Amino acid sequence: MKILSIGTGFLSAALFCGPASAAETYYDAGTKALPMQQAGGTARAMAMGSAVVAVAQGSASLLWNPAALSRMDCTEVGLHHNTGLGDTVQETAIIGIPLGKVTRECKGGAYGGIAASFGYVDYGKFGGRDAAGVQTRSYGARDFNGSLGWGMKLLPYFSGGITLKNNQSQFPNKVYSSYSMDIGVLWAATPALDVGVTYSNVNLGSLGSNIGGLAAGWRVGAAMAVNKHLLLAASGELQNSSMNRFQLGTEYLIGNTEGKVSVLALRAGYQANFPDPQLNGLTGLTFGLGYTLSRSMTVDYAMLPTGDLGASHRLSLTVKFECPKKKRPAVAVAIVKAAPKPKPAVAASTEPVTAVAPAPEPAPVVLHEFLLEDSHFDFGSAVLRPEGMAALRENVQILKENPDTIVNVAGYTSKRGTEEYNQKLSEQRAAAVADFFLSQGIEPGRISTVGYGEMRPAEYEETDAKDTEAARANKRVVSTVTEIPAGVELGNTTIRTIKK
Repeated sequence: MKILSIGTGFLSAALFCGPASAAETYYDAGTKALPMQQAGGTARAMAMGSAVVAVAQGSASLLWNPAALSRMDCTEVGLHHNTGLGDTVQETAIIGIPLGKVTRECKGGAYGGIAASFGYVDYGKFGGRDAAGVQTRSYGARDFNGSLGWGMKLLPYFSGGITLKNNQSQFPNKVYSSYSMDIGVLWAATPALDVGVTYSNVNLGSLGSNIGGLAAGWRVGAAMAVNKHLLLAASGELQNSSMNRFQLGTEYLIGNTEGKVSVLALRAGYQANFPDPQLNGLTGLTFGLGYTLSRSMTVDYAMLPTGDLGASHRLSLTVKFECPKKKRPAVAVAIVKAAPKPKPAVAASTEPVTAVAPAPEPAPVVLHEFLLEDSHFDFGSAVLRPEGMAALRENVQILKENPDTIVNVAGYTSKRGTEEYNQKLSEQRAAAVADFFLSQGIEPGRISTVGYGEMRPAEYEETDAKDTEAARANKRVVSTVTEIPAGVELGNTTIRTIKK
């Protein structure tokens, strides 16, 4: 009786799984089932060495940490193509949708976000042999998988998520199926630092022959946004009796990062696998590029060299729909000063002249107004963060270019806390902004400060909870640059403090 080499096929499938590279594979072949569950995900993730457990990736977060789906603010469709290492071809499609109204900071829906994926891997043809080792007909091997995940913000700086997954591996006359689950959390430790933890492939049952358990285990990672252009990430994976990995990744953005248009992303990463695959040549390093064609379309590419086995290439296309426009904190008002109209010539006349009332003095002209949000300060304090200082430099430039201007700095808070505390904090934050203007060379006599505490809210707060949208809108400092009113002389030694 002829026997197909199912074991050989499965071993090959395990070796060429996921992103089709040894760096993305485990080496305990034959003891862990369904290698498709170890897929490397998108081109962005692969280019960053797969160190993305704590990196919010929109709908693609479904593949690494479902808790990051809580930050999805657009409807997304992602198509991800992977080739390399023989005849292996992998295709993945992902769709993600934010649930509920997207927050004013554009950091996810009110009820988080959901995403679903469908994946397919074709491992090519394998030769079958009978009991005597004589080659018979060839056969194919392939994987199908699908997943559905949901992530939601549970606490002000803490999100959780869950993904349900099904994977099916097909060989001639054999089908192996498995159901599993991922559980993840994401913690915003600081405005610039995220920490993520995921436990992957919790076994929910299987169908078919028992060919081994899932490659389950922990993923732990951190990601730091050094500034608007540079992202650093690190992750580690610990699987049950299988491969363990340590990963590093970086991403540098060039272009209009504020408008998210025409942005070039340069990416690189490194993976250290345990046990070592012991391949000759370049291994471990990853490279990639990305480009935002528009606010709604992004193209990414990644290459993962694997020494003797060649290289794996991944191409991703992500299209976004129904993206909300983030409320801009800065409101600039351009003023064009009209030249005074010439007085018409009056011919000499003996007629009586009617007296004309003098024109009223012109109101102060607002040249620029800038709003600092609560995130521009350290939590619960008046210490300006580097992002706040960077945002204020536009006001500084306007003041320097227009010496006939003054600036008023007004501080506000939410209603959480006592009235005395809020009043003091609003005054301290206004003073901190004034101190920054002084450090940039603005004369003290051109600066005035005032603290309003909780008395002048921008939005009504139904409760005194600390992280409502209304509370975040009310915690602000507004600096307004205006022309010096006619006839007003300013001192040059002290900052003027206005009493509310």
